[in-house]
Amino acid sequence: MNAKKTLLNTAIAGILTSAILAPAQADIIDFSFDGLMTFVNANGDPSINTSYPYYGDTTWSYGKRTQISGTMSFDTITGAGTGTIAPFEFFASGPLLIHDIAYQAVGDGAGGPGSLVIGSMLFDWKSTNIALEIVLDASGLFGALGGGMTVGDTVSGIGTLGATENMIGDLPMGLVPVATSTLDTDGASIIGDDGIGGSSMDNGPFSGFNMNFDMTSVTMTDYTPSAVPVPAAIWLFGSGLVGLVGFARRKKK
Repeated sequence: MNAKKTLLNTAIAGILTSAILAPAQADIIDFSFDGLMTFVNANGDPSINTSYPYYGDTTWSYGKRTQISGTMSFDTITGAGTGTIAPFEFFASGPLLIHDIAYQAVGDGAGGPGSLVIGSMLFDWKSTNIALEIVLDASGLFGALGGGMTVGDTVSGIGTLGATENMIGDLPMGLVPVATSTLDTDGASIIGDDGIGGSSMDNGPFSGFNMNFDMTSVTMTDYTPSAVPVPAAIWLFGSGLVGLVGFARRKKK
């Protein structure tokens, strides 16, 4: 086991104990991912992305799903995170640019343990700063961290089915580490469940439509321990962030 991996293992394994006895260290874990975007209407029916090359991709039925990639980072104490999604061509009218992505782990969304993460972001396409919110289920990723995931490891084929899995029966993704749920959010809390993947947009050119982002493959790219102690977050012990710290017991070589 190399020195960096030993440092990662020791620091994360000790976070819960230090949170009880003393101020905890806020550590940052970075990931990259590949995934799929599925754009659905209010009935959950997919809209075909008519842009090249997606429209010509038979794998996902000529644009019913769009291949995406990006990054994300999480603070192991607060559960807050940031991310990026690479621009992609959208409806044959130029690239869709997503920016100002923020994540927050919220447990089960009602103060109990769980693996839900609320995401909020803005995107530009013909108009600017169109708001988009989403509730993700990161059980696959959080569980992998508990199973010994470390820098350089990739997880796929585990976790939860994406919300569009059954809505688009001929386009199965299988289990994914971070999946879009059917829960609705205002960007700060969970406000309902309409049974449709994603959270309905209420502004811009796509009012009433939902974007689903499913991360089919996630790689841990870096780990940055903080030298600055921060107060332990009480919510940590009842939230999905248990996957980032409490679950993060490393497997022995």
